[in-house]
Formats: sequence, structure tokens, C-alpha cells
Amino acid sequence: MSRRSTRRRDGLSLSETLPDRGLFALVAMVGFLAALTLAGACGARALSARWAGGAAQLVVIQVPQPDQPARQASGGVQAPGEQSRADAVQAALVSLPAGSIVHRLSAQELGNLLEPWLGSGLKGQTATSPSAMPLPAVLRVELPDSTLPPATLEQDLSAVAPGVIVERNSLWSTRLHALANSLLACAGLALLSVCGVATLITGLTTRAGLASRRDVITTLHGLGASDGYIAGRFARRTASLAFGGGLTGTVLACVPLFALLQITAPFTAEADGVPATATQNSLTGQDAFLGSMPSDLLIGLGCLPLAAALICWLTTQLIVRLWLRRLP
Repeated sequence: MSRRSTRRRDGLSLSETLPDRGLFALVAMVGFLAALTLAGACGARALSARWAGGAAQLVVIQVPQPDQPARQASGGVQAPGEQSRADAVQAALVSLPAGSIVHRLSAQELGNLLEPWLGSGLKGQTATSPSAMPLPAVLRVELPDSTLPPATLEQDLSAVAPGVIVERNSLWSTRLHALANSLLACAGLALLSVCGVATLITGLTTRAGLASRRDVITTLHGLGASDGYIAGRFARRTASLAFGGGLTGTVLACVPLFALLQITAPFTAEADGVPATATQNSLTGQDAFLGSMPSDLLIGLGCLPLAAALICWLTTQLIVRLWLRRLP
């Protein structure tokens, strides 16, 4: 009885003609791949904006022999009131843009930085220790947003303390932006490929349905059924299957996406100054997944099933109308 009622609702019996399970499963797999690709693109853009933006405003200055006098007195003895090389370089940084933050790393901070390579023996040592390793003074400069250090900064500091090394991270920022742009371009090509696969699948499915129902469609068309009616029946059927498949694939993709968010949460939390343990605990809440996912990614994932339905609807409309035009 239910089969007969289904046929009455669908005059072309498309529920039996179109390979429902095959189209649904294929669109679900395509939606799964599209969701992962979209997540990768959003993640690349977010990380590039976070890390590249911060690196562009960072300048690191190394001052060898920081405790030596800026101007060597006779006999190598620092004259009374004469600045050390590190203090002279720090005082010369007044030429930086207003709002710049200058921080000189302490011996403890330098020891923490060098511990992975030289062990923990440098922790707590001072320049006056008998076995102290000669370390340069390291000045960390954070520039305000959209500002650059003077082009002659290294020359000016070398005049005060020869041998000063100035490391600008703007070059790395440019490379990070180029890498992010290439990743976004690859993600765009992958999305276009996914759209092409969905179009091809829909076209093959529609042509199979037209071939199997050729006699019925020819009869209805000869009795006066319009091209729009027949194409609309096919298009609504494929669009509904594509929407369900795209929704299923998107939901399935949320499982690995949630796992990736838990893995990357400590990195983004430390960048924002939030303890990693606190962020991991917050991810275990009921709304953790939606709260930790970027808003643009949520919007993109929500649009994927609609995009799949639209692609299938347009493809089916085009193929059916072209097929009907060729009828005698």
C-alpha cells in the first residue's frame, strides 16, 4: 500500500528509477571531503593571521659582550658613569615608533630558551659566575600594529655597540602569508574539484533515470507535459537526495574536526594567554564543539548541504531540459 501511495505522489516513479542509495552515499562522501577541505582552509587562514601578524611586529636584538663599556676606555676599564653596551643599545631604541615595548631577557629566560640545546646548566648563572658562558644580551621589541622599525636601525645601533645583530621577522611573516595563500588556493581547487565530482555524479544519475523512464516521459511529454514539469520532478528528487547526503557527510566530518580542535586548542590558548589545561577542560562541556569552532567555519559547514542541493538541482534541470529538446 505504501509503495502505491509513493507512486501516486511521484508520477514518474523516480523513487524506483533513480539510484537513491548510490546518489545519497556518493554525495555524503563528497560532502565529507568538502567539509574537511573547508576546515583546512579556515584553519590555515586563522593560523596565518594569528602567527604571521604577531611575527611581523616582533624585532629581536642581540648585543654581544653586553657588560663591556659602550666606549672602550684605556686599559679596558669602564669609566665612571659610562654605559654598558646593552644599556647603550636599549637607550638608543628611543627612535622606535611610539608605543613600542622593549624587554630585555633575563638570565633565567635565556637559560629557558637554551635548555633544549645546552641543558639546564645555564639556569641561574650570572655574568660574574666563574664558569659562566658568555651570552649576548637579547632585547625583545614589540612594535605597534601596522608599524615598521627604522630602516637604519641596525646601522644606528652598531654605531653605539659594534656587532649588534637585529633580526626582523617581517620576512618570515611574508613567507607565512605566501604559504597561507598557497594553502587557500589549494583548498579552493579542491573545493572546485569536489563540486565537479558532485556535478558529474548527478549528471550520470539523471541520465540513468531518463534512460530507464524514457517511454513514460515520452508519453507524458506527448500528452502536453511541459519541460519545466518533468525537469522539476527530477530536480526536486535529486536535490532532496543531495541535501540529505550533504548533511550526513557534514555531520560525519564533525567527528574528526572535533578531535583536531582538541589537539590544536593548547596552541591557540597559549597564543591568547589562556592556560592550555583550562582550555582543554572547557572543550569537554556540552557546547564545546560549537563554541570552539570559528564562526566562518560554522557558516561554511551549514551552507554545504544547501550548496550540494543547489548543484544537483541546477545540473538535473539542465540535463533534463537538454534531453527533452532532443525528443522528436
